Amino acid sequence: MKIIRLIIAASLMLSAVACSNTSNNSTDGTGEPVKSPAVTEPAAPEESPEESPASTESAPPEESGSEAGSGLITKEQYAKIESGMTYEEIIEIVGSEGEVMAESGKKGDDLYVFVVMYEGSGDLGASASFSFLGDELQSKAQFGLE
Repeated sequence: MKIIRLIIAASLMLSAVACSNTSNNSTDGTGEPVKSPAVTEPAAPEESPEESPASTESAPPEESGSEAGSGLITKEQYAKIESGMTYEEIIEIVGSEGEVMAESGKKGDDLYVFVVMYEGSGDLGASASFSFLGDELQSKAQFGLE
């Protein structure tokens, strides 16, 4: 079951990175395309878990406490979630933070990508995954939700 979740998370992350590459057609002045740093450079781990009070962007959940990943998502909640929503809006709908399955880039950057997975109500393995670019939902997928 964990392997299936990792495969889904990896495919969502690749999808989000591909979206960021196709929408960011920058050149270096000579007509040559400039590669996105989120794709060509590995993400550096953040040392401080504290967010700046002035920060208005959402961040993926920290691995702390029992609240992260404790809620199950239903098919009805999943249907309410639409592309373009923020991570905070999804937390409000589902009622929990889910579990970060993958991330790339630096928090707060426009090219920051992260994938959040929720366990779902339904049969064994029911789940939903959400892929974000910056703080905007790019894609969603579900399996077996009831």
